[in-house]
Amino acid sequence: MTLQRISLAMIVRNEETRLAHCLESVKDAVDEIVIVDTGSSDTTVHIAKKYTTKVYSYQWNDDFAAARNYAIEQTTGDWVLSLDADEQLSIDSRALRLLVNQPEYTAFCLPLCALKSCNEFREYDRFMVLRLFRRNYRFTNPVHEYVSIVDPMTVGYTCHPVIWHTAISPSERRARRGRNICLLKTAIALNNTDPYLHYYLGTEWLGVSRNDLAIADFQVALRQFSTTQAVFRTPAVRHLISCYKQSAKHDEAIRLCLEESAHYPEYCDLFFDGAVLFELQGEYALAMKWFQEAIRLGPPPLAFFHTDGTDSYLAYYHLGYCSEKIGLIKEAEIYYEQALATSQNYYYPLYPLVVLKLTQQPAVEVLRFLREQDYLAVSEVAVKMAELFWTAGFPDIGVQCLEHKVAPDALVLETLFTCQLYSGEIARAQQLILQMHDLGIEPSTAVAVDEIVGLMILSRFEEARQQMWRLWQKPDSRNEFRAVFCLYKKLCHNAAIPLANPQATATLLAVSNRCLQVRTKDFSQQHRFAAVIAAIKDILTNEAESLALFIDNLSVKEQGVKQSLDYTFSTLRGLYR
Repeated sequence: MTLQRISLAMIVRNEETRLAHCLESVKDAVDEIVIVDTGSSDTTVHIAKKYTTKVYSYQWNDDFAAARNYAIEQTTGDWVLSLDADEQLSIDSRALRLLVNQPEYTAFCLPLCALKSCNEFREYDRFMVLRLFRRNYRFTNPVHEYVSIVDPMTVGYTCHPVIWHTAISPSERRARRGRNICLLKTAIALNNTDPYLHYYLGTEWLGVSRNDLAIADFQVALRQFSTTQAVFRTPAVRHLISCYKQSAKHDEAIRLCLEESAHYPEYCDLFFDGAVLFELQGEYALAMKWFQEAIRLGPPPLAFFHTDGTDSYLAYYHLGYCSEKIGLIKEAEIYYEQALATSQNYYYPLYPLVVLKLTQQPAVEVLRFLREQDYLAVSEVAVKMAELFWTAGFPDIGVQCLEHKVAPDALVLETLFTCQLYSGEIARAQQLILQMHDLGIEPSTAVAVDEIVGLMILSRFEEARQQMWRLWQKPDSRNEFRAVFCLYKKLCHNAAIPLANPQATATLLAVSNRCLQVRTKDFSQQHRFAAVIAAIKDILTNEAESLALFIDNLSVKEQGVKQSLDYTFSTLRGLYR
């Protein structure tokens, strides 16, 4: 058998931050790299020439298909792999070779996993895209171009290799959408019957939250796509459901889920979407049945548009939420634990799970659970858990969530400072501020306020005054300065200075609320925090406007206590059923 050669064909423009990552991921899997630049003004061309001598210029004419076809014409391989600079190939070097040596196929659809954000959790949607094909094929359509294959039986589907599409900034996304909408509207004016054009225009309208326009285009596309065209029809269905949901047209969305589940009974995502809609309407028991069906079905066929987790951790998470809503607390815990077990870094279920555990176990036992499961090894998770314990009235446990971080960042240090201060470890908290300065980390305004409060509690009023003037030097922190200055005058000189400022009042209320959450073994410190609360009360009750805000704050606190009692003594009765 003749060895099949593979050429990478790309078009690029101003991709200096991404091009090298893309080419590094694919350079060992292809025989040739061809890059066509369409007018870069940065170092894109220079980077491209580090990987290949076949770098060409193309005069941009608002036609992506024409530019890609020009790139194909410069290749010499038997097969063409098409990638964009914001994509990376996740493969070993043999994966493409195994595909192109299958004589029954002339093209392959590869899974493209579009990451939804730039964080560590790789949440993504999976599309199947035709990106590997024999060199005689060409692209069509000026925007959202695609390779048209006459005989679909010659197109293979594979789960490997995977194309990872990196998330882009909101500003860049908006610019791309604006460009694409203009090009698609022009193309539709010339050919109004092409379902692909309407599908792609619908996705662009959805991206800019014009659901009314997106609905119209998706409806046109669905009428023209046959049920066998799952690669395009399944995302069109789910995007239309999303449009209906965002437009509060839940009945239309549910109707579409029911209709399409008859066409695609094996499609877990449809059952997941339907379950979410029932959940939004408060039909929790019915929603649970649909989530359970999504899990039972498992991953859909490769050709189907798929959101990662709809058949596993996302469904389990929603099952936990629905169980809570109908008082099935034990079941909720199990579902949250299953959600965590089926994904290595999907931590959202951990928060409600820990809240449930805190209603049934001592805080130290919940901390032990987090440590045994190694959840606190992830800084972001540790911070969230520390904040949860702090909010629940256990700042000392919050400290234990964070104090062993080897390379703490600003968020870790600020959260640790808050927990230390309000667990009575005031001196340690002040040392932490010095550590932040040594690391070149500028504390936030909220932390600066708490630092000043801590110094006043320690009766270090001169240091507190110096820190107040630093706060004054920041124009956007003048309201916070006014708040702590009034508190300083009250505590140090028993002098009442009018606030006459709603923002400053809000700052003092926030300080008072935090002081109410203090948990310290030292009674004298507890007394000092109480003195701060009393001083704030005196300041706020001397002015009519501040007094009104103070009363509103008390009402909110009262409502929170009532909700907590109701949850503990009513909702949790489900534990004993």
